[in-house]
Amino acid sequence: MQGLRHPYTRALYEPDGPGRVRVTTRDGKVGVYARDGHWLEGEKFDADPHMCSWITGPRAAHRLAGKASD
Repeated sequence: MQGLRHPYTRALYEPDGPGRVRVTTRDGKVGVYARDGHWLEGEKFDADPHMCSWITGPRAAHRLAGKASD
């Protein structure tokens, strides 16, 4: 799993290609959305646009990644 669970709905938000997000609900319904949260395909028609933006946003290295521990 490389996605995030929505804190309220518990739906799983995962990257699904450039600028696309796959959302899977707890009961197995799936929808695919653009980075701004508009529906592209699937049986789930609504998504959190903030989560979609978060999932498709640029990834930066964590500030502690690559530092040697003493």
